[in-house]
Amino acid sequence: MKIPKQLITLTKEHHLSLSLANKAINAKKLGNETAICQLIIETFERDFSNHFIFEEQHILPLLKQHNQRDCQRIIDEHKRLLNLAKSINASNLLEFGELLKTHTRFEDRVLFKKISIDNLNKIPVHPIC
Repeated sequence: MKIPKQLITLTKEHHLSLSLANKAINAKKLGNETAICQLIIETFERDFSNHFIFEEQHILPLLKQHNQRDCQRIIDEHKRLLNLAKSINASNLLEFGELLKTHTRFEDRVLFKKISIDNLNKIPVHPIC
């Protein structure tokens, strides 16, 4: 299925988030948490805050009427991911990686598919951050 132009940047950023999620999960499995934790502390909020804000301001309002529970889930997960990233360590790295992975996949595979064609045209093209 072709990705609508309004969602291309978001899906590219989702690819980056899945990569980060897999790195976190694999680092935990290998006992090599220090470097990835430092990377998450230094970059996650900077790299993903604008992404989260864009989704909350432009995507979720278009879905909220019929998908209130899903929209609240996204908002809650955004907050949880940002909080985990600020205090990331070996003990919560796996939780962070798994949440980032399931969150991203849910948006791509479920939530974005619920956006109607009419509503797609209301979404501005997300700038590359």
